[in-house]
Amino acid sequence: MKPLILIVVLAALVMAGCAGTPRPGDAGATPNQVLSGDDASGAVHWGGQIVSIKNRRDYTLVEVLALPLESSGRPRVDGKAEGRFIVQRPGFLEPHEYAADRLLEVRGQLDGFIHGTVGDAPYRYPLVQGEQLVLWPEDAAASTSPIKPRVNFGVGLGTYGSGVGIGIGF
Repeated sequence: MKPLILIVVLAALVMAGCAGTPRPGDAGATPNQVLSGDDASGAVHWGGQIVSIKNRRDYTLVEVLALPLESSGRPRVDGKAEGRFIVQRPGFLEPHEYAADRLLEVRGQLDGFIHGTVGDAPYRYPLVQGEQLVLWPEDAAASTSPIKPRVNFGVGLGTYGSGVGIGIGF
């Protein structure tokens, strides 16, 4: 009976280790949803296309057009815009690298709102204190295939022997 319990416990641990993680887009409110309320606090994982960048004396502000994220964290350029937000990051960010239309993934904390304009229209931007920024390669915007194969290896034990398996998923 003890080997059966051990196998069940090991199988449960293996299954728990293979459980999927939440997709980036499922991890909180979008900028538009934050704008519709007054609570601009908490952790976010957002991304989108850079609109503009402004270097100040001690920090940089990056305006981003929010887009939904793929499971990899890359902004989906074919996705519907989810509003705009401002990322504040201590220090200097090179405007040539953080140029308009580049894809940016951001993890950070919401820290209120900043008032500005989009064209001549007033706009209230959620402010994100950027803790982790990922500037996606320029060719990432041109990529159209979200399918990335995964290869899994497994080892099985049974009453009458053991086995090895390989699986490929899309």
